[in-house]
Amino acid sequence: MCAHQLALCSLILAAASVWAQSPETTLVVYLGEAADQPAGPVEQMKHELAPLMRSAGYDVEWRNLRGGSREVQSASALIVVELNGTCAPARLQDPIQNSTSLAVTSVADGRVLPFSTVDCTALSRSLSSALSGEVGARRTFLYGRAMARVVAHEFYHVLTGTIDHAVAGVARRCFSVNDLLSERFEFEATTLARLRPEPPRLPAIIEEGSR
Repeated sequence: MCAHQLALCSLILAAASVWAQSPETTLVVYLGEAADQPAGPVEQMKHELAPLMRSAGYDVEWRNLRGGSREVQSASALIVVELNGTCAPARLQDPIQNSTSLAVTSVADGRVLPFSTVDCTALSRSLSSALSGEVGARRTFLYGRAMARVVAHEFYHVLTGTIDHAVAGVARRCFSVNDLLSERFEFEATTLARLRPEPPRLPAIIEEGSR
C-alpha cells in the first residue's frame, strides 16, 4: 500500500512538473493594416505586447490579415486586430477629450467577439503633446508602448469574454497619457488570474487513485 501511494505521488508530481514547464498558450493575432502603415511603431508594439501577454500565460503569434496563409496549426485562441489611421507620432495638436475611445472590441447579443479595432488617429492626437519633446527612435518606442497597452486592453475583453473592467492596471476602464507611456503599466493580479488559461486536468487514473 505504501509503495503504491509513493508511486502515485511520484506520478502526480511528474505530471505537475510537465504542466509547469509547458509553454504559454498560443494566441494567434491576425493584424489588418494599410500597406503604407509605418513599420516602426507596429514592430515596437509587438515587442512591448509580448511580455504583457506572457505574464497572462499567452505566447502571441502574428499573422498578416491581408496576405499570406490563413492556416492556423496550433492556436488556442485567435483575435483579429484592425489598425485604423496612421499609427505614428503626430505633430502637436489640440488636446483630445478624455472620453475619446482609443480602441473597440465587437460585441453581439452580449457576447464579446474576437474582433478589435485600434483608432490610431485618436491615439496619435492623445499622445501628441506628451511626445512633442521626444525625437527619433524614442518617439517611436513610446508610441509603440502606448499601442501595446491599448491592444492588451482589448485582448483582455476577448480572452475573458467580458465587457467589465478592472479597478486598476491595463484592464481599467480609462487610460491616462501617463498610463500609456510610463515605465511600468501592467495587468493587476486579479486580472491575471482571470486571463490565465485553465491548466489541463490530470489523467483520470490519477484522480481515481488519489481518492
